[in-house]
Amino acid sequence: MKTLKGSFGSKSMFAQLLVFLAVMLLSAGICLSVFVWLFGGSMSQTATLMAMQVVQTIAVFLVPCSLSAYLFSSSPMRYLSADKAPNWKSSVAVVVTMLLLQPAINLLGHLNEQIGLPESLSGLEQMLKQMEEQAQLLIERFMQAQGVGGFLLNIVVIALLPAIAEELCFRGSLQRIFSANGKQVAAIWVCAILFSAVHFQFYGFLPRMLMGAFFGYLLIWSDSLWLPVLAHFTNNATVVVLYYIFSARQMSTNVLDTLGTGDTLWMGIVSMLLVVPAVWLCCRFAREKAFAQDRE
Repeated sequence: MKTLKGSFGSKSMFAQLLVFLAVMLLSAGICLSVFVWLFGGSMSQTATLMAMQVVQTIAVFLVPCSLSAYLFSSSPMRYLSADKAPNWKSSVAVVVTMLLLQPAINLLGHLNEQIGLPESLSGLEQMLKQMEEQAQLLIERFMQAQGVGGFLLNIVVIALLPAIAEELCFRGSLQRIFSANGKQVAAIWVCAILFSAVHFQFYGFLPRMLMGAFFGYLLIWSDSLWLPVLAHFTNNATVVVLYYIFSARQMSTNVLDTLGTGDTLWMGIVSMLLVVPAVWLCCRFAREKAFAQDRE
């Protein structure tokens, strides 16, 4: 009996993309429909909304990527670049780089907010603002979880799970599909744009796109999905940790979004300058690992 494992591996990029999207829509449709059917009556409760977030992340990203990798390759883990661990030097460099990036991210987000749509698209602009505000309110609602248990839950739901699932999708799967024709750089930027777009936060589009491109280059440099996962997790976890510390000390959390702008503009500029050599080190250390594996 012929197995489905790897049966779509020889198909064209377009055919693989269609298969991937079909699997994603099927998984999302089934899982989310069942969840709403079971818990739709309590969708206003924070615990249910958090559970919905988990189900959505698994159904939209994790399951489709796993199934698609099975269909596209006889070695799914290798297909997803998830079979190799990065070395400690590249891991440390990535964590430090993401920490250094935080003021620069805020500054780029602030500059992004200055970009307005034409008057003819004022309705669309208002809708985008409302969507961004709703997304921010949802995250803040999750962040209000009390105690160490709530903090650890947020680390998993807001930082760890999205980092793994989204990197599996955008870098492990989509970047692999789009680079099938050998155009790796184009694939990195296409996936970075998609990565930013699916968050439906227009006023954070620029910094998120650049982060997505950085994650894509990390994958190419290291040939390990776990390096961009680590970068993604560090970015998300930093927000969770700082929010927890500020809230515990009854300090305003607004500074977390404005650090690197306004009176602290100098921090945003310094952050951008420091990130350049930091990214270079990430590239150097990640390539050391990749080259060593190639020689073995």
